[in-house]
Amino acid sequence: MARSSAWFTLLLPSLALLPPAWSGEAEKITYEDHVLPILRDHCLKCHNPDKLKGDLDLSSYAAAVKGGGSGATLSPGDPDGSLLLRTVLQVEEPSMPPNSRLPEREVAVLRRWIEGGLLQGRNSRALTPSRPSVELAAGLAPGRPEGPPPLPEGLSLEPGVVGVAAPAITALAHSPWAPLVALSGARQVVLYRSDTFAVAGVLPFPEGLICDLKFSRNGRLLLAAGGRGGHSGHVAVWEVVSGRRILTVGDQFDSVLAADLSADQRWLALGGPDRVLKIYRTSDGGLEHRIRRHTDWITAVEFSPDGRLLASGDRTGGVFVREADSGQELFSLAGHRGPISALSWRPDGAGLISASEDGTIKFWQAAEGAAIRSINAHPGGVLFARFAMDGRLVSGGRDNKVILADANGRSQRTLAFGGDLPARGAVTDSGRRIFAGDWRGRVVVWDSDSGALVDELDAHLLPLARRMEAGRRRWEERRAAVASAATLVQKLEKDAALARSPAVKAAVLSPAPKGAPAKTGAEATLTRRLTEARRDLAQAEARLAVAELALGISRPPPDKPAPSSPDPVRSPEQSPSRP
Repeated sequence: MARSSAWFTLLLPSLALLPPAWSGEAEKITYEDHVLPILRDHCLKCHNPDKLKGDLDLSSYAAAVKGGGSGATLSPGDPDGSLLLRTVLQVEEPSMPPNSRLPEREVAVLRRWIEGGLLQGRNSRALTPSRPSVELAAGLAPGRPEGPPPLPEGLSLEPGVVGVAAPAITALAHSPWAPLVALSGARQVVLYRSDTFAVAGVLPFPEGLICDLKFSRNGRLLLAAGGRGGHSGHVAVWEVVSGRRILTVGDQFDSVLAADLSADQRWLALGGPDRVLKIYRTSDGGLEHRIRRHTDWITAVEFSPDGRLLASGDRTGGVFVREADSGQELFSLAGHRGPISALSWRPDGAGLISASEDGTIKFWQAAEGAAIRSINAHPGGVLFARFAMDGRLVSGGRDNKVILADANGRSQRTLAFGGDLPARGAVTDSGRRIFAGDWRGRVVVWDSDSGALVDELDAHLLPLARRMEAGRRRWEERRAAVASAATLVQKLEKDAALARSPAVKAAVLSPAPKGAPAKTGAEATLTRRLTEARRDLAQAEARLAVAELALGISRPPPDKPAPSSPDPVRSPEQSPSRP
């Protein structure tokens, strides 16, 4: 018995070295015990605090998980989506280590470490991947969704951040199938109903400044991209109806300037100052493609309506079109001499426009990447350009104008934009209203048919109680404006009725018959003043109706729109948020 105990004591050190299958315990692969020795042998010569090749330091756990100049190189639980392993396997450039390959045994250790959640030590907790809470691509097709239009239900109406000044409108988007507009606010997205102008909800974006907003092609999701310049960048995706954030990707080391979601919702693409176009899988939030083609900041990204193609533009005027699935480049669209400010696909997917600070908007044929035409849209530079769902094109520029044009770029209506420059714009799903926001946080709304000013929205949300007070003051001011305009109309009509010449009275109160003699200067002036006064009265009444809707003071008949308003509107109490 003593001899058996002695032999057992001698065997104890050997048992500790047995492989996991013999010892009965699964081995945990950790950075400290298994990965660091591999990195020290093959990687730390170039990736250490003193020699940061690619701004990547692998000499410590925190630095390795943080990543390099192009973002995170490790995705917990996703070896194939981790750039570090892809470069080690030499399936992506640059191959690491250069001029040699890691032994398969060491590659397997790296793979198991990533699969296990990037453990630092034996007693540390595994990192969790950024996975969506729902399967975004499950049974979803591009185009109009079945059932009622997707509108927010029960979202908070209180702002998460109340700043001292209105934030610049750095992003603005309108739903393709619902009366809903999204505005960039102070670390939050502000949603408005575009039919009633009532606040529909607030979505927090604590990551920082919002640089881009996009609705999914079916209108059920909303994407926001942004961050903190020189520090961090992310893309967030929410369900429109519930307001639930379902996906966050990116984890960049600079702000994300542009992003989009493919029509089938399988892919999410983003770009920014690092000049790298990245395509992520929405199924698990993992990185699928990292494309180094742009030579300057990526400023615009957009998938085609069918989701097969992806266009991206940069600060040197470069525009590229590639396959979304493979990332393979198809066309390089040359010709711009200034930064790309916008890319937008025609709703039918047959064409693409690129807008630039060189003042032009160029039209491209999608199938072959051929140039169709180029128009000098805005002298000084185009700041935004976007196709509406009806095929028309809205754009704004440094000439302080907003232009509504047909699908070929022929101007239909020019809207003067007083004040600061129109930075972002969009057209409603019905095509009847145009939105444009400026750097001072003001959002102007026009009737696209008449060009009349409908109202102004504010991305600088006050607490709900204060908004009601401001709404009451706005209603009183607009009611006074209607009374003043009505008084002027009555006076001018009286002047016309009391005019000595019967010809003047007929000319003022009814259109002049064809072939009638020219009016005198006094007659023409009176006619013009009365026409303008009646127009101003109609616009004042329309603005008053909007203010009344916001307060629930009056309700227009359900079978016709409010006076001089292009869209049928109802008060929030009369119509539920999801009709």
